[in-house]
Amino acid sequence: MQEPDSLLNLEKYRQKKQRMAEDHIKDLYRKAYEYALKETNIREKVRAKMIFSKRFLTQDDIQMDEEVEQLFQEWFLFDYKTIKGQTLFFQFLQSHFLHESVKLLGAIVLTAAWEPIIIRKIDTLNEEAAFTCQNVIQDEEVSVKTNLDCKKKGIREGGVYFVRKVPLVTHQWILGPVFPVKSEGILSDVKNHYGQMNQKTGVLWRTYLKEEAPNFIIRSLS
Repeated sequence: MQEPDSLLNLEKYRQKKQRMAEDHIKDLYRKAYEYALKETNIREKVRAKMIFSKRFLTQDDIQMDEEVEQLFQEWFLFDYKTIKGQTLFFQFLQSHFLHESVKLLGAIVLTAAWEPIIIRKIDTLNEEAAFTCQNVIQDEEVSVKTNLDCKKKGIREGGVYFVRKVPLVTHQWILGPVFPVKSEGILSDVKNHYGQMNQKTGVLWRTYLKEEAPNFIIRSLS
């Protein structure tokens, strides 16, 4: 009985660490988001809006409605480079006192990008949900959790979504909103364009998404 008990205790420990990491990442995201909204000077915000509009919006595209504004705020926090060449999330990490475990989570968040996933299975867990997801390029399945209301957000099994997720202990965690991919053509375009850019420049998948994902998300919103 000793070995099963040890395995059970180990699993309980891992679940406890997962819950602690989830609490830390939710708090980190909330504070960083407030930092981007309230503590960034207006000149930086205007510059960011101009760059975002020039890169991702055209005259024929949808304009800055609620969903695009939401996408902009996420891009502004995680992907926009300030005049100093840093992301706002990096500046937040540098300017706030954080415990070492939270700093480590922050370092992981720095590399996270919008990526398309296919949701194979959804399990509702109280106020949270756990997904079994398939990564589009690597074609591997991963376990992901979120505190989003799946029914309210229209998240369903078989759907394709752009998400920003980070690995924790037992599950990965979705940061911020989820954007649906409404056309299979968009997913094909992502793969094809990435293949072309990878051959041409050697760019890696995550780096490519950091730069190009908003283009495809906005096409999904139109």
